[in-house]
Amino acid sequence: MAPTSEGGAEALLPDLPKGPLQAYRSRASFCWKELALFLEGEDVLRLKKTIFSTLENDPLFAHSHGEELCLEKCRELSFLRCLRLLELSFLSMEDMVASPLLVQTLIACLGMYDWSLGIKFLLHMLTFGSAIYSSGSKRHLKYLPKIFNMEIFGCFAVTELSHGSNAKAVRTTAHYDPTTEEFIIHTPDFEAAKFWVGNMGKTATHAVVFAQLYTPGGQCHGLHSFVVQIRDPKTLLPMPGVMVGDMGKKLGLNGVDSGFAMFHKVRIPRQDLLNRTGDVTPEGTYVTPFKDDKQRFGASLGTLSFGRVAIVGMSIVNLKLAVSIALRFSATRCQFGPTDGEEVPVLEYQMQQWRLLPYLAAIYALDHFSKSLFLDLAELQQGLAGTDHSARQAELGREIHALASAGKPLASWTAQRGIQECREACGGHGYLAVNRLGDLRNDNDPNCTYEGDNNVLLQQTSSYLLSLLARHVQGGARIESPLRTVDFLEAYPDILGRRFTCPSVDGCLDSAVPLAAYEWLVCYLLRESHQKLTQEKRSGSNDFEARNNSQVATSLVSELVK
Repeated sequence: MAPTSEGGAEALLPDLPKGPLQAYRSRASFCWKELALFLEGEDVLRLKKTIFSTLENDPLFAHSHGEELCLEKCRELSFLRCLRLLELSFLSMEDMVASPLLVQTLIACLGMYDWSLGIKFLLHMLTFGSAIYSSGSKRHLKYLPKIFNMEIFGCFAVTELSHGSNAKAVRTTAHYDPTTEEFIIHTPDFEAAKFWVGNMGKTATHAVVFAQLYTPGGQCHGLHSFVVQIRDPKTLLPMPGVMVGDMGKKLGLNGVDSGFAMFHKVRIPRQDLLNRTGDVTPEGTYVTPFKDDKQRFGASLGTLSFGRVAIVGMSIVNLKLAVSIALRFSATRCQFGPTDGEEVPVLEYQMQQWRLLPYLAAIYALDHFSKSLFLDLAELQQGLAGTDHSARQAELGREIHALASAGKPLASWTAQRGIQECREACGGHGYLAVNRLGDLRNDNDPNCTYEGDNNVLLQQTSSYLLSLLARHVQGGARIESPLRTVDFLEAYPDILGRRFTCPSVDGCLDSAVPLAAYEWLVCYLLRESHQKLTQEKRSGSNDFEARNNSQVATSLVSELVK
């Protein structure tokens, strides 16, 4: 176990050192220690202190300032650090299940140190490990100790060369052979190669591979996940039938070895199908606890949503770092003043506040959203790991999928714009590599793309909302969801009939006023988008053409919701 930081709140939050920021800190109207305890809680603060103290005192984690490592050395160092983290064991498996927010805290701390390390650890422990825990059953628990002690090293393989956001259309196949009780994992052509898979390039020994499941007779049962060994853990040489390789240098995150893989009739045991939502008997019969494919796919969305929810938190960490850098610089950088002999900090200028403070406010709002969504996802995954196959569980999966599909674009784009604003707000000094703003910008950039292109994800959120409205308008179905995020739409006609009545500017400061305006605008855009889609279908367009011709209109809904 990693060493723990003892002591009470004072030990966790020692006084800040005196320095050029002291003048501003002394003018605060609140106690920063009380705010930190309120926002984080003592358990989170204790874990943060433990992590940062441990990394600070371990030579393996010393940053090499001014020296750019070659690609091979960068990846080797990331892997060694990841191995060291698993030896330190900041959180046990029991801790992760009992306190999900501690998991998010661990990833955030690692990202603050180095996102290559944070993502490498996340992909192995959480994305790979969580997929096995939440999508598998008792027969798969054998993998969890091996993940924690690094006997195996994992990756998560959904994306293919020709299919990224459209996960349902991936073309890797898994045909079941009842004579040997094995699945045959196969890549039909190069365009179906697994692509952009983190950890796969050099280090992963096992992968959770998503493939189309076929039973004898050629019936396809849709997308399912399988545990597939891709390398020998002792030699790291590819397993028979597996072609695996590294994709090379990227714009950032080069400590993560992104890779590709093709499978040529690779046989795996029947038991390596992650069977939480569907299974195959030894004789080759497909069985599922869900009533229809929509319910089964809804329940499986929790696994796909995990990466998107994680990216929300990652983007917020990047924005926190950038805004902290820019605000501290602005509080100490003096330019101009009321007299020639007196200069004032640039933070005193209204324009500098206008540029930076909205991003500071966004951090607090997005951080709360991120934590809340992470806890909701944990509830979903714990339900999947149990025996909850209810309609509510499937609906919860769809709702979290919609929230994650809007939340990832909101967080990653806000961070992208915010980091750039911070870079510019620091003037010429903001362009120096040592201040880390360039690295933050590059490391945040892929958050807008992987686990689903932002613009495509927004369409998925829009489709979710439009489907709820269509059922309400056509059949009178209630608009409600497990987390109640869409329940206000039940009053859809009444909301559209409202008129803005706030008598004064001061009255607009009441939070109920912008909330009411937001609800009206969502309903208005939903109505306009629904009407546009209906008009396209009535004019003779098929469903695909109608949606494509309405894409810009429907995206306005999701742009607002995000």
